[in-house]
Amino acid sequence: MSTRAKMSLADVALQLRDEQLEARVVHYKAHLETSPELDAVTAAVVAELQALQRAAGRAPSRPPPAADRTQIEIELISSLKQMLAHVFRPGELTSLIQRKMAEASKRFARLFFESELAERIRGASGEQRTMRFGVEALYHALARHHDALVRELESFEYASPEELEDARGRLDDTIRELRNAFLSATTPELNALVEHLNALLTRFFSAQLPPEIGELAWEVVKEARLADGQGSGAAERHARVGYKIGADAFPRFRATFERKFLQRLVAYVEEGMLEHVRSKSTEFRAETLSFVSDPQIFTDVCELVCDAIYDYLYNDGFLDLPEGWLQRIRSS
Repeated sequence: MSTRAKMSLADVALQLRDEQLEARVVHYKAHLETSPELDAVTAAVVAELQALQRAAGRAPSRPPPAADRTQIEIELISSLKQMLAHVFRPGELTSLIQRKMAEASKRFARLFFESELAERIRGASGEQRTMRFGVEALYHALARHHDALVRELESFEYASPEELEDARGRLDDTIRELRNAFLSATTPELNALVEHLNALLTRFFSAQLPPEIGELAWEVVKEARLADGQGSGAAERHARVGYKIGADAFPRFRATFERKFLQRLVAYVEEGMLEHVRSKSTEFRAETLSFVSDPQIFTDVCELVCDAIYDYLYNDGFLDLPEGWLQRIRSS
């Protein structure tokens, strides 16, 4: 893919991440407004999530004097670089990254199976997939006409209501068995993809990213304007780590950090996945090329790793998180 295409894919992945935040707002509004106590919690969480969504376009106000601002930036960049260096180490994977990679593999497998069960090719514009297995075609045929078949069953006369339930159950069992048999046939391809994804992520986190930590910290602090005042907590002094990022600056930090992280992740991992699939054309289908470019893959990795980074920075005293955010990332 061209550099422009990779950046576009990274932007789409970030947009999906923001849409997930929006979905959480809807979730909280729909399910937690049940009592005055819960309403108060709901209002606080919704406000935080909405602030994260508005972060990219909001300009900070009342910047400090230039000399003070420069010193704050220097300290923030230095502290962020040092802390990220503890997570992304040359030649090795930290336990935090190992755990998140394991979770990313599970999400990748679930996404793969969801893609396989869809009638249209994921990542393509409504293109019909080619059936490779008879069980695959039969599954899709029965799944597509499930409701019509149930109505047909219900149109018959039965000796007892239990026989109708038995017929419905047998239909559902048949479709489920076909689905499982079809997915089992795709498992070798999935295993090969997961193995290569893990190899790429290992190289990304242990070889590609560590030398860029300083540049990443510089870009995030500069572009998020973390040294500018957005209330008294934007860049507070901390006894152990020097200047720290306040809770009111977290939305800007989050938006910029994830954009820069995704740009690097997509540029390295997506290209590697495409090259691998193309080079093994006898093992992978044309549909797999579309799948490995699905932005949701990178959104999932971003969510898992970046949320863990925020938790780590919070525990080390460098980052203040908005009320409720810490509970959200630790319970997700």
